[in-house]
Amino acid sequence: MENKQAIAKSRYLRIGQRKMLGTCSLVRGKDVAVAKAILIRTQKKAAKFISKTLDSAIANAKNKNMDAKYLFIKSIRADMGPSTMRHIPWSRGTALPIKKRTVHLSIILEEKAHEKKKEAKPVSTEKVVENKEVKTEEKTVKPVKKEKAIKTGKVKTKVKTAK
Repeated sequence: MENKQAIAKSRYLRIGQRKMLGTCSLVRGKDVAVAKAILIRTQKKAAKFISKTLDSAIANAKNKNMDAKYLFIKSIRADMGPSTMRHIPWSRGTALPIKKRTVHLSIILEEKAHEKKKEAKPVSTEKVVENKEVKTEEKTVKPVKKEKAIKTGKVKTKVKTAK
């Protein structure tokens, strides 16, 4: 059985393809929740376009009865759209062309394979584990005074006395 897919497309977005592709690669293959978090924190114009298209894809997935928890971005594409030509005046009465580029963005979401949760078996409270206490002998060590340690030779360091 094939996994369900949800598709969303935005066309004629007024941004260059090279600028869009960099942001697309940030979210490609990620879970939807992770991708949304990345796009919110990305300060680029392309992130705003991708975020809106991703919201549309999520809404399409919900209409197909897909679980939003298990959605991930299977494919994200930014294809070239038509360019509009403008001209800027230049010296000696000439004009130079300017291309206003557009992009067609398409996002395909797919549901990850997941197992249905099995009902948990009730834990039996009949068996009670006995706590075994282990007694350990504690030895208390009394601190040795410096003067006594120096006289008996237990201290290996030399002690200088003040004159």
